Amino acid sequence: MEKGLQLTSKLQKCSRRGSKDVYLVDRISELPDEILEFILSRLRMREAVRTSVLSRRWKDLWTFTTGSLDFDFGSKVLLLINEFNLSKILEPERARYISMVNKIVNTHKGATIDAFKVEFDLQLSHKSDIDSWINFALGKRVRKLELKLEPADLVDVPVNRKNYYPFPAQSLGDSNISCLTSLNLDFVNVSGEDLEYLLSHCPFLEFLSISCSPVLVDVMVIAPCAKLKHLEIADCNHLKSLDISCAQNLTSLAYSGRNDRGLSFRNVPNLSNVSLGGFYCVYLVQKFHELPIALSQIEKLQLNLCTTFSPGFPKFPLLQNVKQLELSVQAFDNHSLLSCASVMEACPNLYRFSMLFDWLGKPGEREVQQMENCSMHKCLKVLELLWFRGSTTDVELATYLLSSAPFLEKIYIDTRNPYLLLRTTFGQFEEENVSAKKCVRRLAEQLSPGAELLTL
Repeated sequence: MEKGLQLTSKLQKCSRRGSKDVYLVDRISELPDEILEFILSRLRMREAVRTSVLSRRWKDLWTFTTGSLDFDFGSKVLLLINEFNLSKILEPERARYISMVNKIVNTHKGATIDAFKVEFDLQLSHKSDIDSWINFALGKRVRKLELKLEPADLVDVPVNRKNYYPFPAQSLGDSNISCLTSLNLDFVNVSGEDLEYLLSHCPFLEFLSISCSPVLVDVMVIAPCAKLKHLEIADCNHLKSLDISCAQNLTSLAYSGRNDRGLSFRNVPNLSNVSLGGFYCVYLVQKFHELPIALSQIEKLQLNLCTTFSPGFPKFPLLQNVKQLELSVQAFDNHSLLSCASVMEACPNLYRFSMLFDWLGKPGEREVQQMENCSMHKCLKVLELLWFRGSTTDVELATYLLSSAPFLEKIYIDTRNPYLLLRTTFGQFEEENVSAKKCVRRLAEQLSPGAELLTL
């Protein structure tokens, strides 16, 4: 009897039109548990949990996974809450989210996990739950830890930064955090002392990202963090100093914030990718002669000027090694952005150029300007124009770029509003894009033979 049941579970009856019944053998379920657990560890958490309904044998297999426990499903709920100001459902959804995470954490039986991610509006009042999740993840020798606790953006519920969850860096224990290779903390209170402790007690840490921490004032990245390759500090508005010294393996740095001074770079020989934003970026563009000497070696430069910025780029010093340049600039139809050519001219070996137009105001009309004595960008092969809407400002810049880059191979023009892409309703896209796509078709007539154009 028992053998008959096992045989039945391995065979699935499949009826095909016009043919006899066919029985298919379930070969996957015949594999050893270790292999099935390995397969499940490569799935997203929600997909792995769903396999529990396949049969009694599969019911608990997912609990032994060693992959990623990614609790990011709350981000979609927050998107709806923010868009429609649904403050009444925030607390019930928060309780539901916490209950779900606790249930999975308490059920998990695997010896290790690769990554652990929490993403929802959680605060200081939820400290005991978050602490237990962190201790669980570290006890499983987690490699990648991510806490994204962004508050819901509600009109009738003001954000209190004093209620941010405080990361318990110095109470975690050396053995628990020593396995971390990646740490991402958003809207979490992290002090300079906490960061120094983490950097000195996480010998394998390669990626560190801190954003929107109101208690972060001073950051020192010094020799002990030998493995650190990627560092991101964003929107920590009370930050006064960022001192990077003897970070031999640091290859990527992203900084965005209000501080316009106090950044120091020394002995970072492998730094090749730099992204700057906020008021510091505005300051640096106007004072580029004060450029930290380490930035002269970079190969990829990103400047995010989507903040208070008066269009107009001064003459830049030579950036001989830059091959990729990305600009995000506030755009007005009554201001020309042709002056950004000075940044490009400072990069004689530029291969790829990307421009994101961050539009303010409705499209207007003015007289089209033209560049005089413009330089030829003979190394430029790839051009990207994002949020192109076919107005005077972006058309004149596109015209200049197409005429000054004779060897372009690929042109990518995206007419979509990136902010609307984050919303749940997309009905207004088509009307906004019609005029922009007409301009793109006219620009296509200026392309060099063999150049490929992709439009969205």
